[in-house]
Amino acid sequence: MGIRAFHCRRPPKVVKQRKGPAVRRHAHSRALRLTGRVLVASLPHIAAPLRAALPKLWKRGPGRGKTRRRDSELETGDDRTVLSLSSVRAWLRSAAAGKALNQWAERASDLMLGRALRQLSRSAPLRLRMGFRFQDPSQHGGWEVSNLKGYRETRLGRMPLRVASVVSWHSYWAAFRVHVQKHDSEDKVIIDRQLLTRKLSTAVEKQRRGEARQLSSGRFHVTAHSRRQQAVDKRKRIKVVRKQADLLPAVVMKPVASPTLPRYTLIFLHGMGEVAMRYADRPHYFHDGSAALKVLIPTAPLREISCFDTWWSKVKSRDVKGGRWRLEKFNSWYDYISNRGGRKEDAIDIDSLHRTQESLHEIIAREAEELGGRTDRIILGGKSQGCVTALDAVLTYPKRLGGFIGLVGHLLSCTPVEENGPQIQTPLHFYHEVEDDIMQWHWVSKMERRLRSSNYNVRSFRGKDPEGNGHFVGGVEGAWIRKSLRMICEARSG
Repeated sequence: MGIRAFHCRRPPKVVKQRKGPAVRRHAHSRALRLTGRVLVASLPHIAAPLRAALPKLWKRGPGRGKTRRRDSELETGDDRTVLSLSSVRAWLRSAAAGKALNQWAERASDLMLGRALRQLSRSAPLRLRMGFRFQDPSQHGGWEVSNLKGYRETRLGRMPLRVASVVSWHSYWAAFRVHVQKHDSEDKVIIDRQLLTRKLSTAVEKQRRGEARQLSSGRFHVTAHSRRQQAVDKRKRIKVVRKQADLLPAVVMKPVASPTLPRYTLIFLHGMGEVAMRYADRPHYFHDGSAALKVLIPTAPLREISCFDTWWSKVKSRDVKGGRWRLEKFNSWYDYISNRGGRKEDAIDIDSLHRTQESLHEIIAREAEELGGRTDRIILGGKSQGCVTALDAVLTYPKRLGGFIGLVGHLLSCTPVEENGPQIQTPLHFYHEVEDDIMQWHWVSKMERRLRSSNYNVRSFRGKDPEGNGHFVGGVEGAWIRKSLRMICEARSG
């Protein structure tokens, strides 16, 4: 039997072809197309930072370094900056543009950059607040609303001006828009800036004792805690006095004709030794047109202070020849047991704090009724001792509130910080002055860490008062309040 022969086929020899110039060009063009698709897909994401950069790009124009003085003299008007596409790209790659724009500009071609700017030109203009302007910007001009440009005051209904009025002033804006213009050599980028003026108005009511209803039904001790302890000894003949805590006089600011804006209420507490009427001529500290904001500013009870229970002064008296001696009293939200000069936290009379806490909770509940039960539209704030007191009221309130704004103050050791409490997501904004010697940072910061360690929503800022007032901050107080109000209200509305 013969063996059947057959032939085995060898596998074909694979010849490696070298990539010639045509193949390399094809691969390179394919890579560019893929990169282009990524960049095109990224255009919506880059639009926001590119739009936010328009004011900085506008300043790249010739002579823009001297515009600040000229802007303060302009009411309205247009101004234009013309840049080449290459100069725009160079700026986008610089550190001033930020990381997101840097990375995008490194990969984007001129065609892609032009496309992004053209898309941006079809969007709404970028509007920036420029604030208000003073009639007298020198050191002789004050922070009162009467010193603002566009100031006007009219009667509110039939009430006299001393009781209520409608106050208005001018607010200034800048609108930025970009255009791309075709040129033979290189496209031109045109950035237009338009200055706008808007009138802001608010109704200001001054509620005085005897003319308005009480803000609180609670009572408080006028007599200091130290003297109440001494009053146990009947031989000292110390009279313990309690009074109604009506929290008057008060200032109430209400929005005028803002039906489309979200409604909020701010309860703001002044510092120790001050009164609510200090803010009656400063509605611009709170209002910038971003929300329909009602502002309620009560006055702290007038009481004796334990750590100052030796501050006696002689006053005139019809009954006593030569006058009589009287212990000094202060408008204070609670009684101080000690005065440690800012070196560390002072000891306080906790009972006096609790009485104020109850009064503030009563006000919050009443104001929430006006907002349809929306306690998340109630914001509390305060300055110095008012900051301390408002924060205590926020952290002890059983329902979630809209926010807190505290200036040159701190968290009390006795204020509870409840983990996963009702205010765990409430924005808590703090502002500290770097040269504050009353609330010194080395111990105030430790109090703030209590909130952070419990995962509260804390935002803290330390800055210098341009007027150099330290703890007793001047006009920067209004700038800090308005900034936080915009952040809180816009976040809640969004």
